[in-house]
Amino acid sequence: MLVAACALVDRENRILLAQRPPDKAMAGLWEFPGGKFEPGETPEQALIRELEEELAVRTQAACLAPLTFASHAYADFHLLMPLYICRKFDGIPVSREGQTLKWVRARDLRDYPMPEADAPLVPVLQDLL
Repeated sequence: MLVAACALVDRENRILLAQRPPDKAMAGLWEFPGGKFEPGETPEQALIRELEEELAVRTQAACLAPLTFASHAYADFHLLMPLYICRKFDGIPVSREGQTLKWVRARDLRDYPMPEADAPLVPVLQDLL
């Protein structure tokens, strides 16, 4: 499975995390916003669409910088997830899909339980921010 994720960073250098809602797999865990690709989409196009759909945030491809990726084998699928960083966006993130949102300092990311695939991304963000 191929998904794209975004470390949305505000002016205070905090990263936006979204908590998976109770009705989804891995409920209660915190993750970086993003999602699956639609047919024919690039990772950047998928993130632009997902950020608008999930958070009412608008950005453009030039504002998405590839940072790293995660490759993780879950029991029933393999996940490949590029992580982009975005510091320039329009709008204030709001939950459009029932997820709880929280701005978190990089040093505090380990305080939020995450899916196994997201965990290796934390030290990269901590080193950067």
